[in-house]
Amino acid sequence: MTAILYTHNEFIRTIVAECLINYFKLDVKIVEITKDVDNFLTEFPLRTVPSMIMANGQKFHEQVAVNNILVHESHNKAEIAKLLGPTNDYVLQSDILLICSFSTSDLLGQLATYGLKDMKGVPVSAERAQNAEKALEVMYRLFEERLSKHKFLVSDEITLADLTAAASFFFGFITMFGPEWRAKHPLITEWFHAITKCEYMQYRFKDFKFIDTPTRISGTPLPWDPKH
Repeated sequence: MTAILYTHNEFIRTIVAECLINYFKLDVKIVEITKDVDNFLTEFPLRTVPSMIMANGQKFHEQVAVNNILVHESHNKAEIAKLLGPTNDYVLQSDILLICSFSTSDLLGQLATYGLKDMKGVPVSAERAQNAEKALEVMYRLFEERLSKHKFLVSDEITLADLTAAASFFFGFITMFGPEWRAKHPLITEWFHAITKCEYMQYRFKDFKFIDTPTRISGTPLPWDPKH
């Protein structure tokens, strides 16, 4: 069977997986969950994306695991070592995993609270958004400290850490990161611009443009979301 990646065009955590499939030209069918609801819910009752069924039928969910599999599915030893770290450098590999995990969980969670008007129909209060903004200011410093030492997040080469973190930051750049924010955080802005222009990410970022005005947005409810 052909491998399947379940994705959703409004969700952030699927971006890197889609980009890797296209960059490496992998034999993986990308399926939009809203167009295959019954099969998706049967195969993945947790209802999270990205979710993947490999050609041998084995299933995986969670962005860090799925992206790791897709990089290895390239069977390109040089690319695997570049994106995931050399097999003999467990410290670098762990640093990459640290950023991938932090970006797809803590960082993205706060960015969503800051940039969304509501979550599954429940309004996000001004207080919650302000608390998220404060938490994010602390998180930005982690990235800025790294970028003051290296061209990219863990070294002077692009790794999966950069791709994953940039995908999460993308949500900020389409919602609340207007000109004032970008002027305040030039290291993150310049790094983000470089990552979105790299070959790995072209599938999703070819036409990306920075916003002029910060705007909190509403997500489109999914078929199984509760009605309010």
